Amino acid sequence: MAQKQSYPKGYYQFPIRPGLPNSLAGGLGDLRSNHFHAGLDIRTQQREGLPVYAAAEGYIYKVAVQRTGYGNVIYLRHPNGQTTVYGHLLKFSDPLATWVRQEQYKKQTFEIDLFPEAGQFVFKKGEVIALSGNTGGSAGPHLHFEVRDSKDNYLNPLYFGFNEIKDVTPPKFVNLAIRPMDINGRVNGQFDRRVYAPVKLKDGTWRLPEQVSATGIVGLDLIAFDQMTGTGFRYGLQCIEIKMDGQEVFSYNIEVFPNASTRDYNNLIDYETEQATGQRFLKCYVPDGNQFNLYKTNAINGKLNIADTLSHEVKVRISDSYENFSELIFNIKGEPQNPPLPVFNTEVNPEYVQTEIRENTLVVKAKYYRSQEPSATFYIKGKEERKAPNLYAGESAVFLTDLRKEMPDSVKIGTTTVKTFLRSQVMPGIVSSFKEAKWSVDFENTSLFDTLFLMGQRNFNALTINNRGTALNDYIHVALTPEKLPEDKSRTFMYRYLNGDYRFLGGKWDGDMIRFDTRELGTFVVQSDTVPPRVRLVEHSKHRIRGYVGDGMSGIANFKALVNGQWVLLNYDFKKGYIWSEKLDDTQPFEGELVLEVTDRAGNSTILQTELVDLVVKPKKTRKRKR
Repeated sequence: MAQKQSYPKGYYQFPIRPGLPNSLAGGLGDLRSNHFHAGLDIRTQQREGLPVYAAAEGYIYKVAVQRTGYGNVIYLRHPNGQTTVYGHLLKFSDPLATWVRQEQYKKQTFEIDLFPEAGQFVFKKGEVIALSGNTGGSAGPHLHFEVRDSKDNYLNPLYFGFNEIKDVTPPKFVNLAIRPMDINGRVNGQFDRRVYAPVKLKDGTWRLPEQVSATGIVGLDLIAFDQMTGTGFRYGLQCIEIKMDGQEVFSYNIEVFPNASTRDYNNLIDYETEQATGQRFLKCYVPDGNQFNLYKTNAINGKLNIADTLSHEVKVRISDSYENFSELIFNIKGEPQNPPLPVFNTEVNPEYVQTEIRENTLVVKAKYYRSQEPSATFYIKGKEERKAPNLYAGESAVFLTDLRKEMPDSVKIGTTTVKTFLRSQVMPGIVSSFKEAKWSVDFENTSLFDTLFLMGQRNFNALTINNRGTALNDYIHVALTPEKLPEDKSRTFMYRYLNGDYRFLGGKWDGDMIRFDTRELGTFVVQSDTVPPRVRLVEHSKHRIRGYVGDGMSGIANFKALVNGQWVLLNYDFKKGYIWSEKLDDTQPFEGELVLEVTDRAGNSTILQTELVDLVVKPKKTRKRKR
C-alpha cells in the first residue's frame, strides 16, 4: 500500500546509541493488552542507564512521573510541529531532574504531570535528555520512543529512515480464523468459527492444510506477526491486503492512528478469544461500531460473500514497514445455501443444554440420543415458539435465533429448561438504563461499540453482566444491592472476579446499594478488605530510606513519609513494591524520627515509626586460606 504522508529522512536522529546497529522489542501497531502499541520499544542491551538523546531540537512541553504506564516520560516538541516521546526513563537530565523533584516536593506527590513554559527546557538535536530505564509498566529495560504529529496522531518512526534498524525478514502467518458473520453464514457446514494453521511452502508462499467450504457472509480473523532480522521478537503488521477472485475486499494500514482511538483496539480484535486464551486475532473486516479509519474495503466492509457453489481464490498479503511481505493463498468452496438437514430419530439428553451469543444470534446446543426428533420450545414474553434444529454439530442439535427480532427469556429442550438471562437490547450512541429490583446498569452514549444484548444475573453478593468476552468502549455505571450487607461498609467495595483472582474496582455506598463503574464485563463481587498493607524497611539511615510495600487484596493507594514532620519524596517501583527516598537537598542528612504511612485502596493503613540511624557498614570477612 502506498504511504499517505511524506517523511523527511534525517530530521530525527536515533535516540539510543545513534549510528550503531540497534534492534527493537516492539513496533507501532503491535497488539498489546487493551491497546495498539504506540511507538518503538528500543532495546537497551538488557540494562538501564544508557544515554537517551534528543531526536531533534525542541523544547519540553510535558514531563511526567507515573507509577504505571510510561513511568518517567518526556514529551519533546519540535519546530516542525511534531512531538517525540521518551518513556520508561531511569532519570531525567539536569536541570530538568532538579526542577521535577522540586515540583514533587512542592505538591508533595510522587506521581506528577508537569507542563514547563515553552522556553524553560530547550534541547539541541543529540543532547542527552535522560538515561534509559525500566520505570512504569515496562516489562524489562528499554526505551519507548514515539513520533506524534501536530494533532497528536501516532506516526510510524521507522518511516523517518533510521539506518540503525535493518530488516529483510518477511512477516509470518500463525493462524487464520474464518467465521460466519450472520445467522445464515456457515463455515464447513457449521455456525462456528474455524481456525486454520497456514503452512509455508518451499516457494515461500503459504497455504491452508485443508479444504475450506462456506456459504453466506463470512469474515477472516488473523494472527500474524512481523519478524526482524537478528531478533526473536514478534512485531505488529504494517499492512494487510485481502483479495477474493482478484478483487480487493479489504486493506489495512497502520501508518498513522489517533491517540484518542487506542481503546478501539478491543473492537478490532477477537476480544472474546483474547480474553479466553490470550490469542490476539485481528479482524480483517470492519466490525460494527468501528470508528477507526485504517481501512479500505468492499461494499460489505471487508467481509466475503459466498453466494454460489463455485471455488473462490482468496489471497492474504501481509507486509512490514520495510515492504517485506508474505502471501497466503487458499480457496473457499461454496456450499449450498440451504443444505438438507440429516434426518435423525433423536431424544435430547436433558443434562446438556448450552447457550451463547454470537453475531447477534442466540446459539442453543443440546446433546441428543437417537429415539425421537429433537425440538426446542422458546419462551418469549410469555409466548411459546417451537423450533426444529437449524443444523447439527457432531452429537449436538443447534438452534439459532436472531436476537434483533426476538429475545427469548428461556428455552426448554426435552425436560430441561434453561434461562437465557437476556434482559434488554441496548443500542450504542445513546444514553440508556436498565433496572431490576436489586441491580441496575446505566449506559453513556460512548459506553458501547455495538448493540449489546444485555444479560444479567444476581447471585447472593455477586452480579454477572454478560461475560468477559464482550468488549466495552467506555465505562458503564452499575448498582447492586447485595443479599447480605457487610458489617463495615467503609472497607467493602466491588471487585471483578477473574480466574480465581479479585481485582479492585471500588465504588460508593448509597444506603444498602453500592454503585461502581467498569469498562469490562463479567462477574462482580462485593468483598471486604480489613487487612492493612505490608511494610518492610531495609534501610532507614540518615542517608536514605528504602523498603518494600504490598497489599494482598485491594492494592496500594498511596504512601507518605515524614522525617521530623517534613514530607520526603519516596519513589515507587510498583512491579517490585520497592520504595526509596530522594532528598530535595542531597547534602543534608536525614535527622530525627521517620513516620511512614501506607494506605490501601480499601482505606486500611499501616503506620511505621522509627528513629533514623547511622548506617553501619560492616567490613567483609576474609577467609583464611588453608595451607
